[in-house]
Amino acid sequence: MTVSRRSWVGIAIVNDAAGTAATLPPVPGCDHRAMPAQRDAETVSSDGRSVAPLPDGVVLRPLTTHVDDRGSVCELYDPRWGAHPDPLVFAYAFTILPGRSKGWGIHREHDDRYAFVNGRLEVVLHDAREDSPTQGLTSTLRISEYHRTLLTIPAGVWHAERNIGTTDVLVVNFPTIQYDHANPDKYRLPLDTDELPVTLGPEWQGW
Repeated sequence: MTVSRRSWVGIAIVNDAAGTAATLPPVPGCDHRAMPAQRDAETVSSDGRSVAPLPDGVVLRPLTTHVDDRGSVCELYDPRWGAHPDPLVFAYAFTILPGRSKGWGIHREHDDRYAFVNGRLEVVLHDAREDSPTQGLTSTLRISEYHRTLLTIPAGVWHAERNIGTTDVLVVNFPTIQYDHANPDKYRLPLDTDELPVTLGPEWQGW
């Protein structure tokens, strides 16, 4: 078991291999107040990037917000960035109300490319791909409007999202295929499913 590592600059928590939050239980007869001070483990590199592992193919690209005396502008996606090899073919926006969640969801035929715009979002990822070098890895990201990010989620990676802020979350998605209304490339499991080795907790409310 590994202790969760936290960071608020794009990636937040990495859970243990079983997908549940790793905690240290109290030791009988041990007074924690008498324990020696422990040095913090590295959570981010010197350039501010999280050192926590992610499922293979998950990519985070910072989005720059430009501000002047009239307001602000933020570029959400540009193929010239080279963030993803597939072309831009479709886009839609979704919101999540404060305290509400979406998931679990997975795609078999396309990748998601989330441009995070507003609010505070927690994203849990679980790699279910049998041929992936990170098969079984569960990672948790926390993203806010203070660090807008373009997040690529590959096909075959389960994901669930929760609004952990007090305002609506707004995300613009640029999936790598157009939406097929008659046969959506979307597969779901309930948030409290036993099919995944991940426990989200009672604070995850939604579907």
